[in-house]
Amino acid sequence: MGAIKPSSSRAQLLATLQATDAEFSIENLSLETGLHVNTIRAHLDVLVAGGHVVRSHGEPKGRGRPPFAFRASGDSRSPFDDLARTLTDALDVAQQPDLAHSTAAVWAKKLGPLPTADTPDEAVEHAVDALRTVGFTAEASTLGDSITIGTCPYASLIAEHPVICDIHTEFLATMLNASGQDVGVEAMDVWVKPTLCRARLTRPDISPTRSITVSPADLT
Repeated sequence: MGAIKPSSSRAQLLATLQATDAEFSIENLSLETGLHVNTIRAHLDVLVAGGHVVRSHGEPKGRGRPPFAFRASGDSRSPFDDLARTLTDALDVAQQPDLAHSTAAVWAKKLGPLPTADTPDEAVEHAVDALRTVGFTAEASTLGDSITIGTCPYASLIAEHPVICDIHTEFLATMLNASGQDVGVEAMDVWVKPTLCRARLTRPDISPTRSITVSPADLT
């Protein structure tokens, strides 16, 4: 049985549930993980849809419906296991003209319902989490206008199948598009350093008040 990469907050949440047979409320999960309850709700929706977590009604507390309780399911395989097989199958028919787009769509579907975001920053955060879930390391820049991506699970195949990078770019674009925010992928810079790629993002909410350029003459 595979394991979701621990760098993901979603993986952290699943690992907390897998560590015990007990059921947790959202509030208890927040105390255990340090994650905000709204972040936990979004991740739990994905984990429940993917069959990794079971949701049930907890103990009643006064009037009204009892709160939901959550526990790890008996089959908590990482989505990465299925995604790896999807990519392998896709490479077998690499002549397909829309291979990158169609494979990225399958990857996104296997992650369950894609979370929407209330802000552009949250959209970037969800995209970073998604990249980590499928096996990468990923980190957003301070401004949230780029994402550095590393530890590619398919690095050894890229020389023979460069379309893999296109699939990853389409996957990231799909995650951002689903957020409902005006954030997109401007370009993917492949291996700007060995094993590191950089996704440059478009964000209308980030723009300088003015830009100062330096000409070569000014440096002499």
